[in-house]
Amino acid sequence: LDSSVLSRRSRFLLSPRAWRCLPPFGQGTMGNSPCFQGVTQTPALRDAEVPTAGGATIDHVLTITLNGEKLEICRPDPRVSLLEYLRDTALLTGAKRSCLQGGCGSCLVVVQRYDWANHKWVAKSVNSCLKPLVSCDGMTITTVEGVGTERKGCHAIQERIAGNHGMQCGFCTPGMVMNAYALLKDQGKPTAQQCMDSFDGNICRCTGYRNLVNAAETFATDASPACQDLASKFSAFDADSEKLPGSMPAPQRLISKVFSAGGVTWYAPTTLSEVVALRTKLKRAAIILGDTAKGIRQAAYETFGGKAADVIYLGNVDELNFVDEKHGMLVLGSGMRIDDICRAVRARADKLAYAEDLAVALSWIAQRHIRSEAGWAGNLMITRTGFPSDLHPALLATDATISYVTDDAANEKEVAIADFKQGVVPANALLTKLSIPLRNSGTYRYYRVAQRKWLAHAFVNAAFRVDVDPETKTVTDARIAVGVYAYGPKRSPGAEAALVGHELSSHTLQRTITALHKDFDDEFTSEPQYKTIDNPKGKDEYRKSLPDSFLFKFFQEVQSLYGIKTWKPTELGMMKPLPLKRGTLKFEELPGREDKAQLSAKGLTTGKVRYTDDTQVPSLYGYLVLSTCATGKVTKIDTSAALNMEGVKDVITAADIPGANSCGFVPGEETLFVPVGGDIMCQGQQIALVVATTYRAAKKAAAAVKVDVEGANIGALLTIDDAIKADSKLAGAALTSIGNKEEVEAALARSDKVLEGSTYIIGQHGFPMEKQSVCAIPEERNGITLYSSTQAPDFCRAVVAGILGLHGKGSLLAVKCTRAGGGFGPKNSRNVPVAGAAAVAAHKLDQAVKVALEATQEHVAIGHRHSFKVQYKVGYKSDGSIQACKVEAWGNGGCTHDFSGFLFLEYAEAVPSVYGWGGNFCIDVHGMKLNLPTNTAVRSFGNPQGMFTTETIIEDVATALGKPAEEIRERNLLTKSTAITPWKQNMDFFNADMLYQKVKADARFAARAAEIEAFNRENRWRKRGISAVPLCYGHCYVYAAGTGALINIHGSDGSVTV
Repeated sequence: LDSSVLSRRSRFLLSPRAWRCLPPFGQGTMGNSPCFQGVTQTPALRDAEVPTAGGATIDHVLTITLNGEKLEICRPDPRVSLLEYLRDTALLTGAKRSCLQGGCGSCLVVVQRYDWANHKWVAKSVNSCLKPLVSCDGMTITTVEGVGTERKGCHAIQERIAGNHGMQCGFCTPGMVMNAYALLKDQGKPTAQQCMDSFDGNICRCTGYRNLVNAAETFATDASPACQDLASKFSAFDADSEKLPGSMPAPQRLISKVFSAGGVTWYAPTTLSEVVALRTKLKRAAIILGDTAKGIRQAAYETFGGKAADVIYLGNVDELNFVDEKHGMLVLGSGMRIDDICRAVRARADKLAYAEDLAVALSWIAQRHIRSEAGWAGNLMITRTGFPSDLHPALLATDATISYVTDDAANEKEVAIADFKQGVVPANALLTKLSIPLRNSGTYRYYRVAQRKWLAHAFVNAAFRVDVDPETKTVTDARIAVGVYAYGPKRSPGAEAALVGHELSSHTLQRTITALHKDFDDEFTSEPQYKTIDNPKGKDEYRKSLPDSFLFKFFQEVQSLYGIKTWKPTELGMMKPLPLKRGTLKFEELPGREDKAQLSAKGLTTGKVRYTDDTQVPSLYGYLVLSTCATGKVTKIDTSAALNMEGVKDVITAADIPGANSCGFVPGEETLFVPVGGDIMCQGQQIALVVATTYRAAKKAAAAVKVDVEGANIGALLTIDDAIKADSKLAGAALTSIGNKEEVEAALARSDKVLEGSTYIIGQHGFPMEKQSVCAIPEERNGITLYSSTQAPDFCRAVVAGILGLHGKGSLLAVKCTRAGGGFGPKNSRNVPVAGAAAVAAHKLDQAVKVALEATQEHVAIGHRHSFKVQYKVGYKSDGSIQACKVEAWGNGGCTHDFSGFLFLEYAEAVPSVYGWGGNFCIDVHGMKLNLPTNTAVRSFGNPQGMFTTETIIEDVATALGKPAEEIRERNLLTKSTAITPWKQNMDFFNADMLYQKVKADARFAARAAEIEAFNRENRWRKRGISAVPLCYGHCYVYAAGTGALINIHGSDGSVTV
């Protein structure tokens, strides 16, 4: 141990409590975690090396309270996230490692901190994957393990989520528990709407949200009758008893602290003068508060990846943590979060006419777990470098102002937010205040269109505000601000001038739209992320039309508000989100189908259940190096720089494989690692695995591996049309055919009418919450135990045994899967390359190695649901009876076979569906080989694509005849007596025709269709639709039959295991 640390911190190092927060022994110096650089053989940071200001006292001890236990951590590593500390040092694995971007909610914890601006303790749900450990000084952290356990007793939230079937795979469940727990800590008894809104930052891939929302709503003051009934099934619980009491005393003020490790130094000053002095001395220091930006801008912003050696944290600076009112302005310091603005604005609804509209606009930013940490100042600063902010345009329309200082804390300057741009505000500015005018008049609206309401960058966003003279109905003041459109958010002077002094008429609207485009169109910025090879124009034309739509909506609302023009309420404003719960949910409690929770339900809600990455063994961490091009020959792999980096143990390449360099269905088709001299088949192909003592060290070193590629991307086939033109096919799945083509051609020639058409079916990522994860552990006799998140353990065992050269010794390799955090198909086969990489590393280094893909890696390397190009020819009568149909499809299998041969057969068999096709149907499916990651099994395995093809043909026929699609469906629906497939299989069990009619009757289809037609006639801008589609689904894969089960009946007590 470092003697200087011992002498100054012996009380910490020698206390039993402190030893409990040390990492496990036997893993290098002091365990896996880099959190304790001060107690390893790393030289201690000397106080003289730390820049200080004004003789401030400096401390190097981080104090937190974790699940009720106070911990003092000496010299923590500022590069470590709270999630890393919890999982790898404290060994609390309830918080999951998944997206690492603050986008899924699997890593949620509750953080209690003292709000000095409002003089009270607050509890917030926080994404621990984004929060730096060292930013937690003085805070109380609760993980799911601290909420309740099965042995000591579950919390009411855990009981109700478990008892109401709030999980399937369960990987997201701890995050769901912490989300609801934070709501009770913050609100006590919430409202039903607050329960609903609280889930905006949590993703559940398999369960759905209804049961989760219902469980949370059982605590609400206005719970629905169904949720009240649900609550009655559990022990009574007063949610107000969970709320943080307002009488909790304030803590001692924090002192300035400095933490340093690995070339990164974290400064946590407590005064503005300290911040300015540090900034003056450390010109390139990063200024942060929540540090949430790294979740969405990892490529451009990685504070701890080498971009910034010094970090200045503003969370403890008194002068920046305040909320005040001055001179008719709401003023917030730059130490306040975005969520603080929402709360402060809502609290002043009596002083700000559009307080609720502004608060709603800000509540669309990211999601609530990020809003509770992200600072407004950081959001505005990164907007100047291209970030598509929602906050900036929302504030532009309010005439907000920004205050800042540079090299003198006493010399504060103020600038209108409209002038907050490079060249006006210097690059070294430190934002200090945000001032929002408290106006008692005006109409304000915020608009945005994105792929999702939350956690999605806007295609275009805009904020509008007008004052209207109630007598003359003319506009007296106007602000038109547009965000993601031109070079940064800005106001439109021309549009504002077109409004002021004029009535809100159609003529004024047209002039305003014209003026806006005149101001902005020359600066329109195309968004490259929406451009693809299939769609090179992206969404540009659509995006250019959105400001017109926003202005039209705004005019409608203001006209209605001031009585200028009457509009139907259904035509006004943004489309309101429909309530999640619109029907009733019942369980048919028949014998053997009782409403019982799954056996592991409470284990999932308490975080006790472990997944692959939760395996608690001393281990190294691996991070894959993936190809960045689609084709080419690898000429050199330079690992020298990576091997010299902190914590790196080795870089595993093809040269280290003891057996076969093959990890796919077809031996030799897919390499585990592309060797020097080998050919790259797609982007995302494995080239090397960096192994290090920590996940962070492995990731950083992986970026230092240099791969030289000759002929990168030359001849790459990236679309189905490219593959068709090159006649590039998968040899083992080149053609799948059903039906007699000659007979169908003859029937088409006899048909009354013939229609030809085509369509494309895009792919879809499997998106399991738990990404591909493996833990490889060396065993005796050169064996390996693989803990793998897999849906096919025996397939994984067989292939990895070949990789390790265990020919005839396959029993030395054991594959174990306790459970998968979502499978959906990709974990049948695409876990094998990851498992093989971990196994080779563990074999070579004789140490356990964990490999878990990040979301970005998973999306690059793991294939999708198969995409298709389809052409068809269909013959039919005037009444809609189909006489014959011929389909030709080209399926995108990616670069190797994988499941494609099986899937193309499933697709071909799914297309006929429940229709007769006049007894004349044929289909050819061509298996195409592209330079894309291997497409694989994804939930329903070819059937969604088949059904899409079928119904496209049916609806095209209906459109050609001018008839409802349901009429065409019913006319061609098979019956029990005619239910024979094109491959001559009798479906004796067929009942789709009866079920279709029953569903239509039960759902009042005819009456609702009439109501919808009436609604559409009466509403110009809003339309409704309804559809009923019958289908059938093959439920047994013959090629996968032959499985078995071993049942043990234990003689001691009669218990049974399967």
